[in-house]
Amino acid sequence: MTGNAAAGPLDTARSTVMRLPRHFPAEQARRPAFVGTGALTYGEFTERVDAASCRLLDLEVQVGDRAVIWMDKQPRYAEAIFAAMQAGCAYVPLDGRQPAARVRAVLADAEPAVLFTDADHLRALGEEALPGSLKMIVVSGGQEAGTVAGIPVRSWDAFTGYARGRVTILPRLKDTDLAAILYTSGSTGTPKGVTISHRNLVNFVRWAREELDVGPVDVFANHASFNFDLSTFDLFVALTAGAAVWIVGDAQARDVSALAEGMREHSVTVWYSVPSVLNLLTASGALTPEAAGSLRYVLFAGEVFPIPQLRALTEQLPGDTVLYNFYGPTETNVCTYHRIRPGDLERDTPVPVGRAIDGARLEVVDDRGRTVTGADTIGELVVHGDCVTPGYWRLQTDPAAAHHRRGSHPTGDLVSYEQDGLLVYRGRKDRMVKLSGYRVELGEIEAAALRHPALAETAVIVTGEGERARLTLYFSVHEGARKPGLLEIKRHCARHLPVYMVPHAVKCLDRLPLNPNGKADYRRLSAARSSPALIAVAP
Repeated sequence: MTGNAAAGPLDTARSTVMRLPRHFPAEQARRPAFVGTGALTYGEFTERVDAASCRLLDLEVQVGDRAVIWMDKQPRYAEAIFAAMQAGCAYVPLDGRQPAARVRAVLADAEPAVLFTDADHLRALGEEALPGSLKMIVVSGGQEAGTVAGIPVRSWDAFTGYARGRVTILPRLKDTDLAAILYTSGSTGTPKGVTISHRNLVNFVRWAREELDVGPVDVFANHASFNFDLSTFDLFVALTAGAAVWIVGDAQARDVSALAEGMREHSVTVWYSVPSVLNLLTASGALTPEAAGSLRYVLFAGEVFPIPQLRALTEQLPGDTVLYNFYGPTETNVCTYHRIRPGDLERDTPVPVGRAIDGARLEVVDDRGRTVTGADTIGELVVHGDCVTPGYWRLQTDPAAAHHRRGSHPTGDLVSYEQDGLLVYRGRKDRMVKLSGYRVELGEIEAAALRHPALAETAVIVTGEGERARLTLYFSVHEGARKPGLLEIKRHCARHLPVYMVPHAVKCLDRLPLNPNGKADYRRLSAARSSPALIAVAP
């Protein structure tokens, strides 16, 4: 991470702009930047990024232009990310599995200067009109050339070939310039782009580098899709620390055998993912001493980690592995953290989300916007500081835009303080419903149901309103476990919940449907009530 001057990979103290260092000591240049498929040394990776940066500048891209990336996960994807940022563009990452229609919606909204893709994904776009802003489509894995919808197409090798070894003057960037736009699901059904500045990335990476003792001896597993904010840790923390990155391919993402084998083969020391993936590894028994023996840190974020599942995970990890709970919406990336303590595994409620990272200030407010500080008083978490992103792309009239202009983000998450001052997640404002006159947090029902020893995953939806409102619990069971029936689950929940929170109906699935970020897909579950074919229901 460096500003406008060249620096070594570990020089982060005065940096305000996120860039891959362009000069390494000879020893560091020979170290692996990526392991596994498409392995590269730091010297090779830096040369490729510099070549792509030169060619982007030859296209006369301007600071703030967008570069969309739509391809399968691989080191070349990371090359495009760093080249775009180095040339002053904001990178716009798209999951390779996203449908062409959604990609077209993002292209129309982002109006990029360049699209990095591969031959298969390019064909999926068809011949329909593309944004007039596009100056070039760069294709990996093929010798594509010519035009698509009037846009010049060049193969990756032809695009970067003659730029190898060239020296160029990089644009002078400010910390307020955009580094990325991450598109998330919008409430209207249209993708919404969260803008991320260089200041946001530098603040997070600097904190993570100081909190975690990582360096060239480490190997990070990049499990998250590059369009998910978890990946900013995998790439930017690892590559600014001189560590290696194992990019987990899309086909491996939920293949527990492949994940375990990759951990063992590459001696992974840092793992970061959503809890559901860690639970898959634990439940399958894949975390053998050979697979997990090298793990120094296991980090999780994105959803609540039920205590029984967390306890099962720790039993399969080396005794000196350190676990962290990271928390934060895309609009803040990680803004709180908690290092798991032995006593946390004995809790009845999920572990705390903890305290603020450097560069973040936290505030808990009640329904009237008043700050609350008392233990066990539930309110909405509002985040302030350098971790808060500038807002949403081209949505300056969005209700949240005014907050972001002031450097704050109301998260919509309900939290409370414990006696020791640590924050505990209590659920979502938008998942708080009224049943029989009572306020009910659906996540609390899910957590209580998960305490049943047979249940592996749970998700609750509410249908109807007023007196007709009904709670349906969807669940899956551990491999080999007996499937409990409605009466058994109702009795179990009644031991932990008031009667008005006990589910009215239950449905057992082979596996809960997940959204692209690995979280329970409540929309598909709701839609499945009228179209059962949307999910596979276990017999």
